[in-house]
Amino acid sequence: MPFPWLHCTPARADGADRRASVACAELTSRAGVLYRLGFSQAAATRRLAAAVAWEYDPESSRGVHRRPAALSEPAIARIVSDVYARRTS
Repeated sequence: MPFPWLHCTPARADGADRRASVACAELTSRAGVLYRLGFSQAAATRRLAAAVAWEYDPESSRGVHRRPAALSEPAIARIVSDVYARRTS
């Protein structure tokens, strides 16, 4: 007897890129909130980097739980820097 729920939809080829772009958009939004709350750029960077590290703990070397390069600490610092630069001008 076949079960229709037993068949999985195959993963998208660009799934990792899409997840990373959504995560970057969320970090941009969070950085804007932290700016409006009065956090310094360094404090916002530390806070967001800690949040991303927590989401990918324990970090895997493969699969979905692997931390993308777009969410590395330098990339997070760049995102926060861009948001803070836009807000102050």
